Parts: sequence; structure tokens; C-alpha cells
Amino acid sequence: MELFEYILLMLAAVSLSNLVNRFIPSVSVPIIQIVLGMVITWLPVHYELKLNPELFLLLFIAPLLFNDGRHADKEALWKLKKPILLLALGLVFVTVGVMGYFLNWLLPVIPLAASFALAAALAPTDAVAVGALEQKVKIPHRTMQILEGESLINDASGLVSFQFAVAAMVTGVFSFKSAGLSFISISLGGVVLGLLLTLVKYGVVKWLRRLGMENVTLHMLIEILTPFLIFMAAEELGVNGILAVVAAGIAHSFGYKKMNPEVAKLSIVSKSTWSVIIFVLNGLVFLLLGTQLPEIIQTIWNSPEIGNFKVIMYTLLLTAAVLGLRLVWALLMDIPEGTEPRGPWQLRFKKALILSLSGVRGTITLASTLSLPFFLDDGTAFPARDLIIFLAAGVILWTLLASNYLLPLLLGKETQTEQEEEEIQAKIEILRNVVSGLNDLTTDQNRLATAQIINTYTSRIRMLRKDEKKDKVQQSLGLAVLQWERENTLLALEKKEVNPYTAYRYLNRINRLLFMHTRNPQYKRELFPVKHWDEVVGVLQQARLSIRERRAELNSLRIQNITYVIKQLKTLLTEGTPDMETVNSIVLQYERMLLRLTRSESDTGTRKEFDMSMQELARVGIQLERDHIQSMFETGRLSRQGMKEMKRDILFMEHDLREETS
Repeated sequence: MELFEYILLMLAAVSLSNLVNRFIPSVSVPIIQIVLGMVITWLPVHYELKLNPELFLLLFIAPLLFNDGRHADKEALWKLKKPILLLALGLVFVTVGVMGYFLNWLLPVIPLAASFALAAALAPTDAVAVGALEQKVKIPHRTMQILEGESLINDASGLVSFQFAVAAMVTGVFSFKSAGLSFISISLGGVVLGLLLTLVKYGVVKWLRRLGMENVTLHMLIEILTPFLIFMAAEELGVNGILAVVAAGIAHSFGYKKMNPEVAKLSIVSKSTWSVIIFVLNGLVFLLLGTQLPEIIQTIWNSPEIGNFKVIMYTLLLTAAVLGLRLVWALLMDIPEGTEPRGPWQLRFKKALILSLSGVRGTITLASTLSLPFFLDDGTAFPARDLIIFLAAGVILWTLLASNYLLPLLLGKETQTEQEEEEIQAKIEILRNVVSGLNDLTTDQNRLATAQIINTYTSRIRMLRKDEKKDKVQQSLGLAVLQWERENTLLALEKKEVNPYTAYRYLNRINRLLFMHTRNPQYKRELFPVKHWDEVVGVLQQARLSIRERRAELNSLRIQNITYVIKQLKTLLTEGTPDMETVNSIVLQYERMLLRLTRSESDTGTRKEFDMSMQELARVGIQLERDHIQSMFETGRLSRQGMKEMKRDILFMEHDLREETS
């Protein structure tokens, strides 16, 4: 019961950290979670958590790295493979070697093998911290791609190096030659096993689908269990489980290519589920650090071997050494911008400095140090374990502060206009993400209903853009549509496919609209376009029809005109119009009009299905928008005022939806 209460308390703290970050967005979530973890230790909770290092790797590292692999940008990884590999492999191994000896020299109380373990834990940058950094600071796009690729691969290389160093410390045996060969064999074995087990998983999923088992819950459960099963299988077979889950994650990123309603729904559920899992896991790691820190700080503080001021200075020295080594490595790499020649040394130094300060340490560093064993093989306590965790936590904190406060100074502050434009772009991105989510749910049955909902979002996007050029394009298209309707009506009148009374009423309305927008006197002269006596007779005869009969005649003409307009618009699309979004929006609008006109009064069942699809998709769109608004606000891209404005729009939409269903 105590364990269950403790787990609930930790999950509540993770949720609370999210809430606190909403009110204090300038303070990063990891720092809030560390503080909350320390607060938990002061509560009257009668449970002492003892971390099992192997279980810690399985529960936290496996799903985190698997998720990073799933979201890897494969094109960017290949395009920027040279700088990414130089940072993710070259810099990691250099950091382990240089920082290992530096740590042992700086703090002789930490044995050499343990120093190498701490250096390996400090080597990888953190993918989650890098992602959060991207939302708070405007880092150059290419630099961001390098950071994301590096954080994915160096997690594996750093953790493998960490495991070798810990093994050497625990067993007291280390051979560079055997370690190198073992590293290559178990690394390749891990990659191959991860790919093979992914193929097996896809085979099982395909077999289940052939049996008609399209249950989203079942397939989502299989996906969640995948990284844990692959990691456990790799450890049992003696290959590297970390590289196995990374390879499996990258292989999974090739999935969801053939979309059908079931797969589309699974994709959406998968994104939502994994976002929750990853947030909780990252939060728990920092909370666990917070729960461990008071005892560790007390132990370090009471230690006669190292003074209190000295241990803080050591964290600063280690941070400066890690970032300084990264700066030197970035300068030696001298990454050029594509095929452009080298720029002046000031610009190259600035790029290297940005790359260095962006190398934030986070979850992987914490997870590594917290997974250190408590005892060696001979039964003695692991030397300086508390000190190692304290130093790692200090480096994480200093790198977070450096990135949050030094990078904005280096990159320059944005003007108020730029900030407003950034917020508009964030709102547009939210709406586009909603459109993308709705597109994933499109089927043949709900295509027009989806199109109608999507059209409301594209209209809001156009309003946010306030693009005069696009407004002019939309206005010219509107005039062209009126002219096409006029042209087709005159053609139908000439071929006597429509009654003169109906045609002249329709032409009168179109001519009024055209004159209003163009002030062309031609349209004013044609407000009463009857030219012959037989047409006058036809008009008088049609005037005697009932209202129902007139409506039927008018609907028939409208169907002809709408069909003609859709044909002309699709011709524009095939010719490659520069404003595809506007043309597509008008096409969808006219297709919906055609659908309403061609449905008979007796087609009540189909109408009800259409209305139900509309309402369901509208609810999905509202929920997607609400989720993306929250995400944008938490990452700092959307201000509190902007969040309130968009949530107010959602309330109006929900009110309209309730009115329609009542």
C-alpha cells in the first residue's frame, strides 16, 4: 500500500510540475521537478525507495531511446551524417577519455574507472532538453537538426561507454583491446537484433490484421511493450540493449505509410499515448533525482574530504570543461554551410559557441548515474557514488541555466514585432496540426464531412496570415467563379436547357454581384437581359409555376453551374496554380453545395450520417486544437494572452456545436 501511495504521489508531482510551468514558463520543467522531488522527501511518507540499476535502465532508458528513434528525422540524419557522427561518436569518446583523466586528477577520491563512468554519463546531450530548448530559443535550423541527430546517436554511444566503465569498476578488470572488440560485436549485435525483432513484430501485427483484429487498444499495447521486450531480449542474448531499442525505434519510424482508417486512428492514439508516457518518464527521472538529492547533499556536506564551497566549484569546473571541450571540437570540425565557403572566424566562432551552449545534459545523464550499482563484486560499496550523482546533477543544472540565459544573449533578443509574428506563426502551426490530424482520419465515407471541418480551419489560417496578395488571389477567384456561372447560365439559356424565367432571375443576381465588385457598366445594362418576345412569353408562363416547382427549376440550374465551376477549378489545379490552398478550399466548398443539392428529400439516413460525422469530426478537431494550444503554451511559443484568445474561440465553437445537436 505504501508503494502504491508513493507512486501516486510521484505521478501527482509530475502533473503539478506541468501546472507550475504554466504560471512560471521561464523556469524549465526539469528544475521544477527536481525541486518537487526534494519537497516529497520532507513529506510524512513512510516509504524509502531503493533504485535497482538494471530495472532503472529497462524502465526509463529503453522507452525513451525507442521514442527518440521513432521520431528521428531520417533525411536530416543522412544529409548531416558527417557532423552528427563527429559529435555523437567522436566527441563522446574524446569526452570520455579527456574528462575521465581530468576528473581523476581533479578529484582523486573518485577512482579512474568511476571517473570514466561519470565522463561517459556527461558525454551525451539530451534529446528532450534540446527539444525544449528549440521552443524557447530561436536556434538556427541546421544547428537544430545536428543537435537532434547527435542527441539520438550519442545516447547510445555514451551509455555503452558508461556500461563498459562501470563493468571495469565493478569487476576490477579492463582491457582496451578486448573492450574495443567487445564494443564492436555487442553494438552490431544490438543493431541487428533490434531490426530483426522489429521485422518479427511487423509480421505478428500483419498476421493479426489478416485475422481481422483491428482493435486499436491491442495494437497500442503491442507498441508500448515493444521497447521493453527488445531490451530484455538483447540483454539475455548478451548484445547491447540500448542500440537494439534505438535501431528498433528508427525502423518503426518507417511505419504508418499505408493509411487506412484503423491505421490512421492507431497513429493518432500512438502519438497521444507516447507523449504522455515520455513526459511521465522524464518527469519521474528528475523527481527521483530530487528525492535522492537531500540525502546525497547531506552526505557530501558532512564529508570531511571535500569542502562545501569546493564541491560547488567542482560542478562549475566540470561544466566549463565539458562545454569548453565541445567548443574546441566544434571549431576543429568547422562545419561549412552546405557548399558555401568558410566565413570569417568571428562567424565560425559564434556558430561553434551556439553549438556548444546548446549541448544541454539531462535525462540520459541522470538515468546513467542513478543506475550506478551500490556495491562492487567484492561486496564493498561503490566508491563516491553520492559524489558522482551530485556532480552530474550540478552539470545538468548549469548547462540548463547556460542554455536558457546565455543563448538568448548570444542570438540576440527579438523585437516586439518579431515576437508577435512568431506567435501568429505558432497559431498557424496549431491549426495546421489540427488539419493534419483530421486528414489522418479521412475515409471515403466521411471525406466531404472532413473537408467541411477542414475548410473552417483553413479559413482561420488565411485570416491569421493577413496576406494582401493572397486576399487579392481569393477575390479574383471569387470573380472568376461568378463569371463562370454567368457563362454557363447563358450557354444553357442559348441551348434551351433551362427555362428563361429561372435563367434570368439567376443572371440578374450574378450581374448585380459582378457590378458591385467590378463597377463594369456591362453588368448594369444586363440587369434585365430579356431580348426577344418568345423569351418574355416564357418568363410570363414560368411566373405561374408554384414555389416548389420554381425551386426545383432553380436547383437544376444551380447543379449545372456548380458542376461547371468545379470542372474549371480542377483545371486550374492541374495547370499548377500558385495558390493551391485557396483553390482547394473553393473546390471543397462547391463540392459540399453539390452534395446538398443532389440529395433527395427522402435521403434522411445519409443526411443523418453526414451530420453525425460532422459533429464527431468537429469534436475531434476541437480536442486536437486544445492539445496543441496547451503544448505551444508550455513550450513558450504561445503567450498567455494568445492561449486565452484561442481557447475563447474553442468555447464559441463548442457552443455552436451544442446548438446544432440540441
